Amino acid sequence: MKYLLLLTGDGDVPAWDGLSEAEQAALIERFEQFENACATRGVEILAGEALETGESATTVRRSGGARVVSEGPYAAAYEGLGGFFLVETPNLDLLLELSDLLPPYDMELRPVDSMG
Repeated sequence: MKYLLLLTGDGDVPAWDGLSEAEQAALIERFEQFENACATRGVEILAGEALETGESATTVRRSGGARVVSEGPYAAAYEGLGGFFLVETPNLDLLLELSDLLPPYDMELRPVDSMG
């Protein structure tokens, strides 16, 4: 099954630019632990990236045949969207277990619809 693991907020992690270099390195180490554990447990990371802040987003809304473009995220809930992993996993329980290795961000794990 494919899942999109969204890092949706800071959770218990302070803002990145407020962390010391040692604290940033410790967080990066947790991402590396997650990636290594995925590889050894049969979870394939298909993609993963950190994202710019919500202020850098462009939102497109469509209504009545018109396209309205605005600066900023679609909804307040996504202002904190900081990154993602797209993974292929045997099951959700394994992904939940592995997600404990990541820094303690708030997360959303959403199955990918195969569209067919």
